[in-house]
Amino acid sequence: MKLSDLLKFDNIVVQCHDNPDADALASGFGVYEYLRMNGKSPRLVYGGRNIIHKSNLVLMVDSLGIPIEHVDFLDNPQLLVTVDCQYGGGNVTFFKAENVAVIDHHRVSGELPAMNRVMSYMGSCATIVWDMLREEGVEINRNLATALYYGLYTDTGEFTEITHSLDRDLRDEADFDSTIVAKFRNANMSLEELDIAATALLGRDYIEEYRLAIVKAGACDPNVLGIISDFVLEVDAIDICMVFSVIKNGVKLSFRSCIKEVSASEMAQEVCRDIGSGGGHYYKAGGFIPMDLLIDSYNVYCREKDVTPRFQYSSDGTHKRPSDSAIKSLLEERIFDYLNDTEIIYGEDFDTSGFKKVDYKKCPIPMGYIIAKDILPVGCSMGVRTAKGDISTPVGEDTVVIIGEDGSVRILNLDRLNKSFRIYKDWRFTVKQTDYVPKFKNKDTETIVDGMAHARVCIPVEEDFSRAFVLKHKVKLFKNKDDSSYISGRPGDIMVLPNDDRNEAYMISKTEFEKTHIAKGEEENRKKAVVFDLDGTLLYTLEDLKNATNYALKQKGMPERTLDEVRRFVGNGVRLLMERAVPQGADNPEFEETFALFKEYYDAHCNDNTSPYDGIMDLLEELKVRGIKMAIVSNKIDFAVKSLDKLYFKDYMTAAIGEMEEEGIRKKPAPDMVQKALKELGVTQDEAIYVGDSDVDIATAKNSGLECVSVTWGFRDVEFLKEHGATNLIDEPVELLNYV
Repeated sequence: MKLSDLLKFDNIVVQCHDNPDADALASGFGVYEYLRMNGKSPRLVYGGRNIIHKSNLVLMVDSLGIPIEHVDFLDNPQLLVTVDCQYGGGNVTFFKAENVAVIDHHRVSGELPAMNRVMSYMGSCATIVWDMLREEGVEINRNLATALYYGLYTDTGEFTEITHSLDRDLRDEADFDSTIVAKFRNANMSLEELDIAATALLGRDYIEEYRLAIVKAGACDPNVLGIISDFVLEVDAIDICMVFSVIKNGVKLSFRSCIKEVSASEMAQEVCRDIGSGGGHYYKAGGFIPMDLLIDSYNVYCREKDVTPRFQYSSDGTHKRPSDSAIKSLLEERIFDYLNDTEIIYGEDFDTSGFKKVDYKKCPIPMGYIIAKDILPVGCSMGVRTAKGDISTPVGEDTVVIIGEDGSVRILNLDRLNKSFRIYKDWRFTVKQTDYVPKFKNKDTETIVDGMAHARVCIPVEEDFSRAFVLKHKVKLFKNKDDSSYISGRPGDIMVLPNDDRNEAYMISKTEFEKTHIAKGEEENRKKAVVFDLDGTLLYTLEDLKNATNYALKQKGMPERTLDEVRRFVGNGVRLLMERAVPQGADNPEFEETFALFKEYYDAHCNDNTSPYDGIMDLLEELKVRGIKMAIVSNKIDFAVKSLDKLYFKDYMTAAIGEMEEEGIRKKPAPDMVQKALKELGVTQDEAIYVGDSDVDIATAKNSGLECVSVTWGFRDVEFLKEHGATNLIDEPVELLNYV
């Protein structure tokens, strides 16, 4: 959903959850302002028994001019937009509305309306609204930027719990008023919360074996948990701590560590694994566990421990949950499980004898490369932001950025690039498998540059088989003893040692390993051939087909056809194209003469405007390098197919087969042409894949027993292809390499 989707409604109400916090206020303010800027007269409201009373929130509303109202009733608005909550949720008053939209960053708790933008991995709802405003090209004013910045600040424990780079972008790019934010910060803790912190510290538990403190705090602002955590870590006997608070809809947690052997972010992830979300920085992190998942986990815990569950009811008697002591027992179990059964190893001392060995080599999966000096001056400091974090490096004459299909980034030099990759200097590379595309910055001038515009394709050169090891238990690997951080793996993960070099070691999940690596003995399972459709797949031919069609129609005094009409007509051979283009089709007494004029013109002009799609020639070159055999099968006139093949693809295709029905070979979607191609290629149907752009191609592949890959750059759109059974869709030629 986009914010512009809301503009078709008039009577619009934006609703925050009951007892709105800074994130809810900021998010609601952002949506309200967008609607107001676009000529609407929205309302910004919240319900519940309590009105806003916390000093920092009252100051926020007054200082930034947030027009929020406390209401008990709404008169069935045309559209109700809930922000930082979900319609029908337990923390938001229910109001009837004709239509509902949801913008939220919490876990989905029920059925969502059709209009929604829920991104549960974001640190704040303010981040989502900020990104939606940017999508619409909105210039965010100082007050709104300040609200959004402060919403993120409070919901991520003063930024310590940020895990997604979009949150980092808001933190770094917002043009906020630092003076006003300082006032908010200094009004953040009430006397009541000071008492909560003091009581929590008095009741702390200390586990000497781990130098660990566990602290249970009363219900309070998440930032108070961070204040308690920071204070606890000041104690000389404490290296790591977990502070938690039970709130109505779950448990909020804060983690701290001051030792390199324990990452606070990893500790948060492990404690919240499968029942919540956690993360942050190496030394500071946070987490949240929804109450329903916590209850499920607690019941499992009680069954496994054979203990009687301990539950209590909320003060109003409406909600049943585990008691505070029960929750503490469950959290202790999880943090002890994380700290125990973990082997800390150092690269130079790594003994592999106790691990199951796997011989492997990397699949030649397309990656991207950028020559750093092409986007930034030599000598400056380059910052690269990815979905997983930030990287900084000086720009040298030979600095190269390598980009994975998931948007991950690593830094190499030109010599390593040339030795380890096949380089395609004209083949554009784009990131597909991530919701965050890498961003590049000159850190000396704080200037953002469009680095991805310079990204080109490189293919890893297949290496000799190297070693990998299956982990039996949790491992933390320091590549060197003086390293300040480690890489970690869980049971079943794979520890990979490229070229047996421990300094290059990395951890990868078994699922991801099987996608990106080839085990010894599995090389023969690769596809050996590709059968391509021609028009709309390899070549853009539509303009010349339209011109030939209209030439023939014009000669006969018939109405000409538009490009879109011709696009819909193609796919079943040129005769059927003309049957669709000529009024009354084949029943028209002048059809045969018109069709003959088409063929005469097209034979002479089939290459006036025709050309391969971007990336096709590089794709064919890479397939050739890999030893993949190729053929063309088209319902186009055989003479034209062979002419175009000779002109463009003679160095790549073993066979080029056009319409040959006079020789007893049925056209597509019958399997005859594909079977002829497979015979000329010398492969079986299991050893080949079929690539096309239409419903005819999908049917052809099915009838021929081949796996089909459907391209989206051709003559049919994605929805049409899906409706006709497409299961493997690619948006760019380079993506085909994932199927061979």
